[in-house]
Amino acid sequence: MKLTNIKLIATDLDGTILEHGKISNEFDLKMLKEVSKQGIQVAVVTGQGWSSGSVRAKMFDVDKYADVSIFSNGSVISKVSSFDPVYCETINNELVKEFMIKMYELNIPALAYTKIPAHCYWNQLDIDVRTLKERDWISKYDVEVIDVNNFDKYKDVIQLMIFVEESEENAMLNWFEQSNKSAVLNKMRSNVESTPIYEFINSKSSKGNGVIKLAELLNIDIEDVLIFGDNMNDISMFEVIPNSVAMGNSVPAIKAISKYETDTNLNGGVGKFIENYVLKK
Repeated sequence: MKLTNIKLIATDLDGTILEHGKISNEFDLKMLKEVSKQGIQVAVVTGQGWSSGSVRAKMFDVDKYADVSIFSNGSVISKVSSFDPVYCETINNELVKEFMIKMYELNIPALAYTKIPAHCYWNQLDIDVRTLKERDWISKYDVEVIDVNNFDKYKDVIQLMIFVEESEENAMLNWFEQSNKSAVLNKMRSNVESTPIYEFINSKSSKGNGVIKLAELLNIDIEDVLIFGDNMNDISMFEVIPNSVAMGNSVPAIKAISKYETDTNLNGGVGKFIENYVLKK
């Protein structure tokens, strides 16, 4: 049955329409461009900040049509063509300072990203991840190196990121729970090599809340939104958006709560679903 009511398609990037930062299947690209031409808004919903996320969004011509997307796991909604945030949820400055000091005490490298594209504060501890060093990953950012014990001029921080060795992980998690930080910060865990990476954003922020806010800004009913995703940081979208599509390569938790399921990202799952259920012939 055709989904004739869809007015907004919101899609995750990596694992959904990308594979390791590159377009996973040209058919997705073709179909997303076709529905855009038919007047359906297309937005990406990514954990990446605007500086890198907007580059990926432009691959799918988002800047030429809707020209708006969701970045930093829902903390920022901005134009794609230029950094022009229409929504931004920051983290309290005193909380940022407390967090950065505690990570330094635990010997955990920490970055505090601000809403300024590619800008972050760094607590000076070495990020000892081989593949990141080989790519000179940190040089992509405008890094402000700080002394966390004396610095108090944090401004507009939207995301905290830490690189924690497994031996230090329990100490960090114990502090996080015992100090009740889960009431004010959402946390997400992933890995680079064997190093756990945690990202923290304002508890009011999530991909799900971002899609709801974007729909409000575009004056589109939630029932007229279609989402695609594959991983745990997408689950908040699947909990609040009725028309949800899990990729064939999705984690089981996403498949368990999705309304629909499609092929894998490598096999053009997004494009196939759009062609079969959304695109007007």
